[in-house]
Amino acid sequence: MMTASFFAHYDAIPLPLFVVNRHGGIVHRNEYAISRFSSYELMELIQSYESILRIKENELTPYLNKAFTANPGEFISIPLPATKEMVRLSPINDDLLTFLIVEDKEAIYKEGRQDPIEPPVDKESEELQQQIHSLIDENPDGIAFIDERLHLKLINRSLHHMLGYSLDELRHAPNQTVDEQTIQTIGRHFELALHGDQRPYEIEACDKYGKTIHLLIKTIPIRTNGQFRGAYKIVKDMTEFKSAQLDAIDQAEQLRSLIDSIPEFIIFKDENGRILEMNAYAKRIFGVEEGKYKGKTCEELDCRSIDAHHLLKNNAKTDSIAWKEKTKVAYEYELELASGEIGTFEIIKAPTFHGNGDRKYLIAIGRDISERREVERELIETQELIESIFTNNADAISVSNLDKEIIQVNPAFKQLYGYTEEDMISHLHEIYPNQNKEEANRIIKAVINGEGVVDFETVRVKKDGTSIDVSVTYSPIKDHEGNVTAMSAITRDIRDRKKTEELLLRSEKLSAIGQLAAAVAHEVRNPLTSVKGFIQLYKDRINDEILELMLSEMNRIESIINEFLSLARPQAVTYQKIDIMTLTRNVVSLMNPELLLNKIDVRTAFHTPSLMMHCEKNQITQVLMNVIKNGIEAMPDGGPLSITTCNSDTHLFIEIADKGVGIPKERLERLGEPFFSNKDTGTGLGLVVCYKIIHEHHGTIHFDSTVGAGTLVTITLPLER
Repeated sequence: MMTASFFAHYDAIPLPLFVVNRHGGIVHRNEYAISRFSSYELMELIQSYESILRIKENELTPYLNKAFTANPGEFISIPLPATKEMVRLSPINDDLLTFLIVEDKEAIYKEGRQDPIEPPVDKESEELQQQIHSLIDENPDGIAFIDERLHLKLINRSLHHMLGYSLDELRHAPNQTVDEQTIQTIGRHFELALHGDQRPYEIEACDKYGKTIHLLIKTIPIRTNGQFRGAYKIVKDMTEFKSAQLDAIDQAEQLRSLIDSIPEFIIFKDENGRILEMNAYAKRIFGVEEGKYKGKTCEELDCRSIDAHHLLKNNAKTDSIAWKEKTKVAYEYELELASGEIGTFEIIKAPTFHGNGDRKYLIAIGRDISERREVERELIETQELIESIFTNNADAISVSNLDKEIIQVNPAFKQLYGYTEEDMISHLHEIYPNQNKEEANRIIKAVINGEGVVDFETVRVKKDGTSIDVSVTYSPIKDHEGNVTAMSAITRDIRDRKKTEELLLRSEKLSAIGQLAAAVAHEVRNPLTSVKGFIQLYKDRINDEILELMLSEMNRIESIINEFLSLARPQAVTYQKIDIMTLTRNVVSLMNPELLLNKIDVRTAFHTPSLMMHCEKNQITQVLMNVIKNGIEAMPDGGPLSITTCNSDTHLFIEIADKGVGIPKERLERLGEPFFSNKDTGTGLGLVVCYKIIHEHHGTIHFDSTVGAGTLVTITLPLER
């Protein structure tokens, strides 16, 4: 379609230019043509050019016909007689062409130089002509031209890209693009445009690929000298706009749905306090029917709830404060809910203003905070409960910052360490013994890393200087961002427990010695009998060999009795460096009589003949004897018992394996519990002592057992402490 903007490009060309149709009618003249041929301004027919240009009609017609058959961008040149100008005819479409008067460069060149040389090509004029004919095709809007007989004559490239159809396809099958009703709509607007009503209208069309597109069309009639010559249709693709419009509508609906789903009442008011909108929750709370609230003030609403009625009646006061202060106003109000319960609402009113400071609108939001109030009440109760636990706890509790400065302590802390409110210490290091000062730094480092220190057994100092054994649990205290800001320490006095453990160790040791007494007595009786027999038989003839045997047996008796006495006699716990391999061999030798009595075949495999270790000799002996004795009792009919040792750079591993009855899984998990035993006459205290001794040596003891196949006990001890 030829638009006014299209012809404006022709008017800007500094050469006389005409647009003519196939019938010779002048469709358009630019300003330069009017200026040059002002006396012929009203002429319409092509014959007019005979007098203007001095070209006869029969001479011009062949050129016109030839020009209409040329391709877009090509032109036909006609020299003007007795001038240094020429006419260039170039087709616009099947019915229109441009008639441009330019300088005849060739004639000028020939006049200036008589040599018969080839005239230069006027590239500037050629490019100008091509630009003129590309104006329609390069237009971003779709353009179609319809002649006076309503035949489609032209579509530009943009319209072709919009629809995907060529000009011929649209001419012969318009129903592929639009339906019959849309064709009638196009025709109706065509008629309206002829009568001066050129309003744009929208239609839905279908492109060549079956996709629905939305088009905005405006019809512009073309008249020359009062005669209708056709019309242009300017077509804009509105598909993306329509999609965005639908998205906006969808978003608005989603926003409305979101606001309606919010369990808070929301009311929008204008600058005069009249209601613009309210959400579904507000309508339900205030009992307002749909459509009967817009344009009313809250005071004018017919509210069925008495409480809500009072709230609405007192609404203007808080509105006034919000407008006056130009800031949010928040307050609480109690309403009777539909369930009959009383609900507490937090109401916020937020005003909005125009750029010039005038009122714009006000939003009122009411949130039911009944549950929050209940949570706050529960939090207060929880705080009181925690305070009660803190105050009345039998264990000493202290809270300190990361500099070990005491923030708060409970009464049990003061009682444990002997302080009063008046002389209470301010720093934790005052209850640390001198040798444990570095301990506090290690604990603080662990707490800062978010690690808890549980049941840490150590020593603390009371106000009077007395040392006490305690078990302390340290926990980090974090702020709302998860940063450690302080720590709590729960201290338990374990002096009584320590005494009980010492008694337990002594009791278990005595019990083990008592059970060994029979075997020891039997073993002592045998060498004594041998000695007595040899003395009776050879009392007058004792030679060196017999004497040596007698002395050997007597030494053996002495060794057994000494070991017995070393276990029976109370001794202080003393850690010292000993050869752990020699100790293990001595224990096996000591247990050998009982092993033989019970038909136990002992197999030893020691990785190294000697290995020094820092330990308490009697306690390790007690553990090995206890484990070996358990292996003996697991094989009532006798069997193999293997004792194997090996070591790494840091640890010693002692494995004692039997082929006895084994331990069921459910009993295996309870090993080490006081008074739990797999034996009918056992107390369960033997393994408790073993676990305790190995733990104090910073080692581990592990049981792996299969019913009917036997048990493997692995003792792991550190080589350096």
